[in-house]
Amino acid sequence: MIQERVPSRSLRLMFSGGVVASMGLLALPAMAQNAPPDNQPMQRVEITGSSIKRIQKEGSLPVQVLTAAEIKQTGATSATDLIQMLPSMQGFVPASSSVNGGGAGVTTASLHSLPSKYTLVLLDGQRVAPSALGTGQGGGYSVNLSSIPLEAIERVEILTDGASALYGSDAIAGVVNFITKKNLTKGEVFATYGQPKKNGGKWSSAGLTKGWGDLESDGWNVLASYSHEEQQRIAALQRDFSAPGAFFKFSSNGKQYYYDQRTGNTEPANILFNARPKGTTADTAGYAINPYLAANGNCGNPLAGPSATQCLFNYASTVEDVPGTVRDSGLLKGTLKINENTTAWAELVLSQFAMTAQFAPSAQQMGVNATDRFPALYQKYVQSYLDANGLENPSGNATLNYRSVLIGGRADKFETTARHFATGIDGSAFGWTYNAALILSESKIKDTAAGGYTDFGMLNDLVAQGKYDPVTGQGASQLQPALLNGTVFSRTKSTLNTLHAGVQHDLFSLPGGTSIISLGGDYTKTKYTTDYHPLILSNSGFVTQPASSNYPVGGNYGQVPFSAKRDNWGLFTEVLLPLHKTVEATVSGRYDSYDKVHSDYIFGSVPNADGLLPLLPSGDIGNTASAGTYKLSLKWTPTDTLLLRTAYGTGFKTPNLSDVAGANTFNGSTAGSYLCPFPGSAGCQPRQSQYDLLIGPNSLSGSAGLQPEKSKQWTLGGRIEPLRGLSLGLDLWNVQIRDQILSAGVPEQEGFRDPQTYKSLFVNPYYDPAGYTTIAYLQAPVNGGVANYRGIDWDFSYRSKTAIGDLRAAWNGTYMLKQNYTTQGNGTVYSDLGRFGQDNAVVFRVQTNLSLSLTNGKLTNLLTAHYKSGYRDQEYPFGSAISTVNPDGSVGDPIAFNGRDGAPEPLRVPSYTTFDWQGKYDFGNFALTAGIKNLFDRNPPLTLQNAGGGNQVGYDGRYTDPAGRSFYITGNYKF
Repeated sequence: MIQERVPSRSLRLMFSGGVVASMGLLALPAMAQNAPPDNQPMQRVEITGSSIKRIQKEGSLPVQVLTAAEIKQTGATSATDLIQMLPSMQGFVPASSSVNGGGAGVTTASLHSLPSKYTLVLLDGQRVAPSALGTGQGGGYSVNLSSIPLEAIERVEILTDGASALYGSDAIAGVVNFITKKNLTKGEVFATYGQPKKNGGKWSSAGLTKGWGDLESDGWNVLASYSHEEQQRIAALQRDFSAPGAFFKFSSNGKQYYYDQRTGNTEPANILFNARPKGTTADTAGYAINPYLAANGNCGNPLAGPSATQCLFNYASTVEDVPGTVRDSGLLKGTLKINENTTAWAELVLSQFAMTAQFAPSAQQMGVNATDRFPALYQKYVQSYLDANGLENPSGNATLNYRSVLIGGRADKFETTARHFATGIDGSAFGWTYNAALILSESKIKDTAAGGYTDFGMLNDLVAQGKYDPVTGQGASQLQPALLNGTVFSRTKSTLNTLHAGVQHDLFSLPGGTSIISLGGDYTKTKYTTDYHPLILSNSGFVTQPASSNYPVGGNYGQVPFSAKRDNWGLFTEVLLPLHKTVEATVSGRYDSYDKVHSDYIFGSVPNADGLLPLLPSGDIGNTASAGTYKLSLKWTPTDTLLLRTAYGTGFKTPNLSDVAGANTFNGSTAGSYLCPFPGSAGCQPRQSQYDLLIGPNSLSGSAGLQPEKSKQWTLGGRIEPLRGLSLGLDLWNVQIRDQILSAGVPEQEGFRDPQTYKSLFVNPYYDPAGYTTIAYLQAPVNGGVANYRGIDWDFSYRSKTAIGDLRAAWNGTYMLKQNYTTQGNGTVYSDLGRFGQDNAVVFRVQTNLSLSLTNGKLTNLLTAHYKSGYRDQEYPFGSAISTVNPDGSVGDPIAFNGRDGAPEPLRVPSYTTFDWQGKYDFGNFALTAGIKNLFDRNPPLTLQNAGGGNQVGYDGRYTDPAGRSFYITGNYKF
């Protein structure tokens, strides 16, 4: 890092202009770097959050920096691991969300608990093609961290303040900038192996980096880097806290209860139908029967148990806590010094990432009737029950709650291929410095069936031929030919092409120095497409569906293709004003203009002669959007050991492509189970049940269409070094977003809590593509109300030479003061702060890391503590999941577990603290590192959450690590 030749070098190095340089974020403060000799010119560098190249002390925004050495000290083997362990990160998408939680192999960054779509991720200061996020992850798009090659990274800069005035839309929460290695002439090879104390979860990685040519002496440099990483899966059954699955006893306030979130989809299957006494006109009542249970007195499966007249399946015991992954990534970078004032460069980053996520065996509700849907099953089980009990079924329809247990769990292999190419030129002429760059970035994700999914058509034929009975499970071996292993369900492609240019020039002299202006602009074309296998397109109700009604049992279906694109451009300026030797101001502004979204799939609203919604000509939909944003920042250094700073800015964010383009399509089932929102309706399911979800865009224009989100943010902070070696930094920050776009619409919990208010969002009755009648809830994006976020970031560091070596300490963290939002105008204010919120997320009050290290000669020992505060767990209404325990240990009466009307309070999830140790011995060109993660083998705390992440139960995989105590060793050799 560049040092300045001025007094109080350590203060200015570490925080002047708000740059937190190696501030012990999980590692050590870099306060001992040497200043350059007096005859060496000071270089100017561009700092994340500013377009002005300057000596690194100059700036006024909070930027945290992690160097390559510090990255190694964390023990992280991927960009995902590194970023998601930082205290300022909350609300990101972890790998565990891909276990049937909508993650689809994507992992993200998320600053200060704002959804991931508000954190801009850059590679060498350039935008990267993003991936789509599910509604459970806040919707929108974000860069997949799994495609970032960590071994090629020289440092990571994290701007924890909004930056729309420089970068445009997406940067409301802040920026994460991965900066690749450059101008290396030496080489380095490394290898790592690690494994938990418990079974599962082994990991390994190896890589090579080599450079040729010195840019200053040879006029050119070429750098190449490659790495390979593997992570084995951890099954739920391999950990005590997740092995019980969705059915177990727990204690709260000295009393015992049962938690039961088992599902009615099981093998042997349950059958649901509505019936009334035969020959009457009475209202129908719901019936749930399990013929196998009635005949045998048990459910015929160790993971299934009886509940009244049906069987319930413990699905969560069959899932993964951590999916298996394989990653190959590489970097090729070339730099050419054309002359003393001009340098050309180009870089290519390639990444291939595969994640195989396994979860419960295929679960499927299927329609059954006496005519065209499993008529033999209807006659054998439903009609015989009706006749035996003097009942009749006026609709003639029933629902089979089925699960193909005997052929194993479902698995998806998500393969992400990323290609990022950038080339540009930097130079100076006539007193101006300039830069220009072309970025061609692409990301592809392929979803392939890797186990458990079956072909409905083949299953139907087997049942019709009497070879397989899904009600009893007899003949399950006949299903093997129906497995869809190897079938590519979907292919998604995201492209982002950008042309950028900027110039910089000194303006005029001020009391504190020379003012500088930076001007620039960029033009971007973004496109996103998704193509589906015909099985996934089936039964959608649109003309894009195939003629066959076949679909993957237990999988997605009823979808339509997606293809949308949009162009946008922006102009920006930034002016640095050194008003005094101790006072510096920066003023920046930007103007952005976004075209309407162009969609290749626009559908009519009136069915054609075949009853399908027709495809209309492609065209522009939604609204255009343009806005000006600005940022004002001020830095004051009244003494050499004290720095104060503040900033205020505005931002905006346009609706995402998927918020505007697409169609209303089937989106699986609700996360929770609910009583029928409209009692007596034809679509009502018995007791507490899951209902269907629909997802769709808002393609309208004008005031009825989606409007851009608008934000205001400010920071107030500073740094003081009262003693030699001691540095204390603190930042108070605030973000407010108005007209926040809720990509998932009104949360399902709110809709089902007050169905009369949100009646327009329900489709009642709804005919599920699998052939049964239910009720569906529409998740359509809306401009919600106001979202507020406020907190304090701190980073303290200390270094001292002692008789036993160099002692270093670093403590950094985030304390959340406010997090709340409304779903409409001035409606009800909701918050996730210190609690499991209605959007199925938690915002931790405190997240912090504390590290201590001692270096004695060639040996360094490092101890790091990671802390998350406790929170109030998920609430459960009466009859949804919690029951008392009878004196004989059996399941008692259902109760509410929400703290209302005398009901027991929800669990208080305790704080979570883990410790990591690392020891490193440096032999010179060779270094050997050994470490232990989760030194004291702390298990994740118990939580009763059942939504928001993957299918894991008993703990929350988004916030804790199920691996347990883990050991690793790494060797690095430089040549």
